[in-house]
Amino acid sequence: MLRSLLWVPGLVLVGIVVHDLLKVTVQGGDGTLSQTVHQRVYQLLHALARRTGNRIVLAWAAPTIIVSALLTWTLGLWLGWTLVFWSSPGSVVGADSESPATFWSVVYYVGYTISTLGLGDLKTTATPWRMLTSVAALSGFVNLTFAITFVVPVAEARLERRELARLLRRSGPDAQALVIGALQDHPDGLQSLISGLHQTLNTLETKHDHAHYLHRFHDRTALESLSLALPALGEALLLIECALPGPPPPGLKLSRTLVDSLVRGHAKNCPSPLPAAPPPPSLAPLHDAGIATVSEAEFTACLAQHAEHRQFLRAMVEEGLWSWAQVARTAGEGAA
Repeated sequence: MLRSLLWVPGLVLVGIVVHDLLKVTVQGGDGTLSQTVHQRVYQLLHALARRTGNRIVLAWAAPTIIVSALLTWTLGLWLGWTLVFWSSPGSVVGADSESPATFWSVVYYVGYTISTLGLGDLKTTATPWRMLTSVAALSGFVNLTFAITFVVPVAEARLERRELARLLRRSGPDAQALVIGALQDHPDGLQSLISGLHQTLNTLETKHDHAHYLHRFHDRTALESLSLALPALGEALLLIECALPGPPPPGLKLSRTLVDSLVRGHAKNCPSPLPAAPPPPSLAPLHDAGIATVSEAEFTACLAQHAEHRQFLRAMVEEGLWSWAQVARTAGEGAA
């Protein structure tokens, strides 16, 4: 009796997997199933990295999350259709012997059906089961097709994250160096850090909103880590707004909004306790470079208005197991 009802949870599981697959690849965001798997995998890797003190473990987050998603969808379909075909004794038989298939033979039959191999050494016995075989094969084809549409954009987005990180880290290893380099070495001056990055930041934000799991990706080196580069850019923008005299340059507000949206999205998808705002960045490097600044009191008062934003910047750095000293120099520190 119980076996005859297995088609119910089987079809429910198939429906959940297909819905989750379409949600992630077409609609954007995380499906309930994939979100649960992604979070558990990421939490495990992050805990392991903290325990071992080896942040290289985090570099495996991207491939592990991708593989876990593909396996979840494939195994979910496999199990769901297995329950459906196993619910009716004799629904699957040997192609030559006509003898009812065992449970593991049904598992094998479903496996090659959803992989669209169609080997033919087993067959179904009636028209309804033949129709379900076609539907199962179609669901496997959809899984394979959308798995490709899942992997390719993820690879492209990861490359774009690395490109932005490399650009910013090579423009300056910390927030102060970014400001000094823009003022002294770049033909567009401060606009290279402001409007010059608007399109890149907006594209990156859009892709992270569509694929939340991108927030859980980390890289091996500081040069390619967005967890360092983006907070350094955010702190550099605050230096421009709060430390440099005169009105803020055009486009500064939009740049800060884009950075803030990205770091808040990161905190939402990598939930850890929000740390205190980091120490104020030192103005000494700017003075040493001959750049005029406002008074320390004015600078501190301005920074206080952006304390929450700086908390999110620091949270992103610490989630990547980096040090704030790699983002900005504080009073009494040398170059990062």
